[in-house]
Amino acid sequence: MPAAAPPHSTAIEAHWLSLFDGVSAATRTALRDVVLAHREAMATAFYAHMLADPDAQPFLTHEAVEQRLHHSLQRWLETLFSCTDREQFGAAMAMQRHVGDVHARVDLPVNIVARGARVLKGQIAHRLLDAGLDGETLVDAVLYADNLIDLAFEEMSSAYVASHERAARIDEAYRVFSYGQNMSLERERQRAALLDWENRFLHEMMAGAPGDELQTLADSSFGLWLQHKASAIFEGSTELPTIHAVIRTVDGSLIPLCQTQLDAPEREEIRRLTKAVQTELGQLKFLADAMFERFVDLESGKDALTQLLNRRFLPAILSREADISRSQGKPFALLLVDVDHFKHINDRHGHDAGDRVLQQIASLLLNTVRSGDFVFRYGGEEFLVLLVEVDELHALRVAEKIRNRVAQESFLLSDGHTLRVTASIGLALHDGHPDYQRLVNRADDALYRAKHDGRNRCVVAHG
Repeated sequence: MPAAAPPHSTAIEAHWLSLFDGVSAATRTALRDVVLAHREAMATAFYAHMLADPDAQPFLTHEAVEQRLHHSLQRWLETLFSCTDREQFGAAMAMQRHVGDVHARVDLPVNIVARGARVLKGQIAHRLLDAGLDGETLVDAVLYADNLIDLAFEEMSSAYVASHERAARIDEAYRVFSYGQNMSLERERQRAALLDWENRFLHEMMAGAPGDELQTLADSSFGLWLQHKASAIFEGSTELPTIHAVIRTVDGSLIPLCQTQLDAPEREEIRRLTKAVQTELGQLKFLADAMFERFVDLESGKDALTQLLNRRFLPAILSREADISRSQGKPFALLLVDVDHFKHINDRHGHDAGDRVLQQIASLLLNTVRSGDFVFRYGGEEFLVLLVEVDELHALRVAEKIRNRVAQESFLLSDGHTLRVTASIGLALHDGHPDYQRLVNRADDALYRAKHDGRNRCVVAHG
């Protein structure tokens, strides 16, 4: 379904009608014919220019251009320059709004889009010069093309700004929600995670053998939570940069030195390094406690039934994870988990039974994933799990673990009876594409195949 036209679209249409009526049909037809005849060559020249642009390179790959974008630009040119009535122009402007929404999701800077529009104008003017048009027709065609692209860019930019404002509001709402979590409980959980890491480190230093791999703080449960959740919850806090600096000192300097001492006969250096790590760890604990002290214990923003994250926070979190993946090369995966035959549960046992099943599955999911992962109530009987820093094999193991645990669980109903259910899971690994909605769609397609192929199975999205 195309996006609803915003109020300013009426003004855009009025400008187009004025532009349309001010140019002869012969000029419009000549321009359309030139664009259609050379659209493939213009798309090739356009992406050759953009792929060579350092600012645009982070948002483009040769594979994406070849598989999708080259064809999409040709379709965009055809749609825009073939408008002959209001209905066609309305469809063209709906396309601009869609493009603007996508650009906002991938956080493509507006100046790069404007640069692309300028490149297209130059390409069209170049082709028109070789089309053999008389002077007046040539001038009219160039001006018409420039103004038409400007109108398209105006509509695209308006949608971009609106999407960015919505995303900013959602991102802020997620921070408000994060602030409202039970910070006392979270603080104790992360204290325990740091203590676990410290105990493991001390054991490995005392009993480790040459070749043993010391776990870094960044790879610990605390490190994952810090990277993927605390960075949002405590964004802007004065302690957060220092905590990151402490972890870099431990992981980048002290752990490698400790690694070299695992087979050393002299214990003095081991004691010195161990004390240095504990000193840094003491500072980290102090900073983390101070950071937690800034927030109060409020309960808000959760799904009312399951107490999981509300799906409206998904864009903010997915966007953040996509940024981390792009800048640090850390992959992540989505699992869409759907309770099989859930309607039958409601029909046979009542909605209260269905609610209890959903609550227990929510608890099962939280107890299966790590503290750095995210679990959402996605809607109805669907849940979405975001697994951070995993490859496909790891993500599939987690998905199968969830599926098995659901199948083996006896779900307790309010009347004391138990119920056995199964779940279907669609898995999609982030492939670097900047539009996170594509990742959700791939997971959804995989879930559809899992249900179509018999349910109670995990299917991985490929391609």
